[in-house]
Amino acid sequence: MKNMNKVAVVAVFALLFSGFASSQVVFSVVKVPASSPDSLIAINNGGQVVVNTGTSDSYQVTTWGRISGSQSVGLIGTNSGGAAIDNSGDVVGAGDPDHSGNLQAFVWQPTAGVQWLGSLGGDLSAASGINNAGAVVGLSYTATNTQHAFLWTQAGGMQDLTPDLTSIGGGTAVAINSSNQVVGYYFPNGSRNTLGFIWTQAGGLQNLGSVGTLAFDVNDSGTVVGQSLVANAYRHAFSWTQTGGLKDLGTLGGGESSALSINSRGWIVGTSLTSSGSGLLHGFLWTPSGGMQDFTVLAGLSPNQQTYSVQVNDFGVVAISTNKGGFLLVPKMTATFTSSVNPSVLGQPVTFTATMTSIAGPPPDGETVQFVASGKVLGSETLKGGVAQFTTSAIPVGSHAVVAKYNGDANYLPAKYTAITQVVNQ
Repeated sequence: MKNMNKVAVVAVFALLFSGFASSQVVFSVVKVPASSPDSLIAINNGGQVVVNTGTSDSYQVTTWGRISGSQSVGLIGTNSGGAAIDNSGDVVGAGDPDHSGNLQAFVWQPTAGVQWLGSLGGDLSAASGINNAGAVVGLSYTATNTQHAFLWTQAGGMQDLTPDLTSIGGGTAVAINSSNQVVGYYFPNGSRNTLGFIWTQAGGLQNLGSVGTLAFDVNDSGTVVGQSLVANAYRHAFSWTQTGGLKDLGTLGGGESSALSINSRGWIVGTSLTSSGSGLLHGFLWTPSGGMQDFTVLAGLSPNQQTYSVQVNDFGVVAISTNKGGFLLVPKMTATFTSSVNPSVLGQPVTFTATMTSIAGPPPDGETVQFVASGKVLGSETLKGGVAQFTTSAIPVGSHAVVAKYNGDANYLPAKYTAITQVVNQ
């Protein structure tokens, strides 16, 4: 029975991390190298992704970014995997340090390497979330072989968040925000059904909703997302706030959905069955203004792609794991480009204005737009509120194709916009 429980915990660990309305493709799709199909995936605000690569006898964990490239976490062992990454690039998950088959929670730092976090007295633990202060949450067996939720800090070690649980299903902490609010779920003693929870050091454990809820993420505003039971034993994605309670987010037309991640904008991503009846889970984006929308529409993903794990960062970049591998869904930047006077005369000042936006809004202030006329760089200006302006009187006589080039960053892709033929007369 002891070993059967361990198998169940590993299976649950793997399964867990499994306002703009538009019908147009508003995300670009970027392949995540070496990401195994249907594996856990996570992303931070620097655009770095946790990549889990499985082979027949091992699991390798790396981090990858479009600009930073790949870095190995150095964990090779059956069932090892990364589950979350903070903005410093620290990764948490579960590994097998002695090849015994007993998973143990770890935190890995790019400069310091792996630190094993131990357990609550048992021989198995797994980390599932980390905040930017380095606090880690997850699940651990106790000395009595019961699964409990934990919070770990460098100063305080591992704290049991569900010390009174004796149920077989136990408790699991899944995510933590900057205020050390922890969310997850547990099986109340004597119950075969879960209850989602939010935990704080001051208030302890607070139940979310009723029987059957599962809490998967919490943003810095304290909004929780997860899955709850609805009529006919179906499960729907939900969001929860302290003042508003639990809100059903609906589905993509099928019977079930699950909310897996929420960012600071209130964007929620997850999985849902559709009205097609195929049985495949599609990834969705839910926003306050647009409701629930299918990534097969927003990003042009194939309707035959089954979504397993999905997470969104604060810049609106989505990391998604499917049966075809892992991908980044990057908001597409669009631009309007104007000239203050066209045609102009030689020596006359002309101001070019590039205004950029996306489903996630404009790029961050201070990023660069380059202005080019007939292949010659005129100059560069920085963005403020999505607008960059450049004034010049140095364009020679003739007709010139004027281009605005956005250099991109760790989250957003570079782009070039040709919008103006500037005519300069003598």
